[in-house]
Amino acid sequence: MGSAKERKQRRAREEARRPASRRHAAREQLGELAGRARKQVLGRLDDQRGALVSAMEEAAHGIQRATRRSPDALSQRVLELGERALRGASSRLDEHSVESLVRSAERQVRQRPGLLVTGLLGAGVLAGRVFRASGASPSEGGAE
Repeated sequence: MGSAKERKQRRAREEARRPASRRHAAREQLGELAGRARKQVLGRLDDQRGALVSAMEEAAHGIQRATRRSPDALSQRVLELGERALRGASSRLDEHSVESLVRSAERQVRQRPGLLVTGLLGAGVLAGRVFRASGASPSEGGAE
């Protein structure tokens, strides 16, 4: 059997392992919940994918009309590029599942994280300029 000291040491080791096994079980449970939540969200996004594709196509058609009305060659070029990008994105979204698009985006971000950061900064600058050009002031929505 063993001495009382050995039993006490064995009991102490078993108790030391319990919190680790509880943490491990909690991590597994959290991983399962996250996986289920991800599947549910991706399923919902997949269900609404058609509506988003239609909205993107309508927006591209609106840009196409604006391109025809624009007298400036530079504006026409920018609008054409925007239309082409929007049609490409809607086509890709229509042809692929949301899950495959997410996997592709994750892969791209892992391969080129700097590109993501640069794109986000560019989008922020562009959004700021559009906001400023729209004439909206920061205090417009709140109290002065």
